[in-house]
Amino acid sequence: MLTFMKQKSSIQLEGYPMTTEISDAVYDDLVKSNRKYLNVDEEKQTITIKRSFFKKNKQVQNVTRFFVELNGEEVVIKTPQKKNNLVSNSNFEDDLIIHNYKNKSIMIILESPHIDEYEQNNEKLTPIGAAQGQTGKKIEKNLSQLIRTLNQFQVIEEQHQYRVIIMNAVHFQTSLHFIHEKAMNNYYRELRDKIWVKMWTEIPQIKNDFINQLESLKKDSILINACPKSLKPFINQEFIPYVSKFHLFESNHPTSTEIWTKSLFKLN
Repeated sequence: MLTFMKQKSSIQLEGYPMTTEISDAVYDDLVKSNRKYLNVDEEKQTITIKRSFFKKNKQVQNVTRFFVELNGEEVVIKTPQKKNNLVSNSNFEDDLIIHNYKNKSIMIILESPHIDEYEQNNEKLTPIGAAQGQTGKKIEKNLSQLIRTLNQFQVIEEQHQYRVIIMNAVHFQTSLHFIHEKAMNNYYRELRDKIWVKMWTEIPQIKNDFINQLESLKKDSILINACPKSLKPFINQEFIPYVSKFHLFESNHPTSTEIWTKSLFKLN
């Protein structure tokens, strides 16, 4: 008697041959979404994310959001003098990241944009800028505490104006929320992680952009890996060549229930 194995559901990026297994429940939701950014092969039970979903015009800009300086007990916080037109709809006075900034930087590294980083438009995926919703609000709310905590680690130079960069390691929506519109339960956290890993490992330009940004920073800049726990190791791996150049930290994601700055942990 012949036994036929059920075909496993999988997903891939257009132009990249690797397929990744996904749950049947997520597969069914994605098929039912009937979005223009997917191709579905029902015979193979494979979904292909069209290249148009991760084109440059879907890329959320990483930003300079603040300038901070520690003067004794006082933390002085400023914003860029002029908002850049490419992030004109940001909820914050953001500017793009310039590569020849003369001072040190504090870079807060997130995994990827989600819902609030795009215009609320069901027909078109239009980027706004990094960390727009609760993530951005919690970074802003706890910024003074972040500087004081970093100072306890003796990595802050007083009376030095640091640029605060908010950076998505992958600047496309790896949660695919625009397509499925589901809440971020365990199934969809797993999907986000799998799409994130696919983009990080299969699209060379994404990791290259990340490394180029690190290379542009001044010595003794501060890097904080605030990605979800499941994705932290990928960023920490890229930190290894910089252990003698930068101050390297991990923290909880800024949207964690506790005050995220309390979770800072120095890696080097």
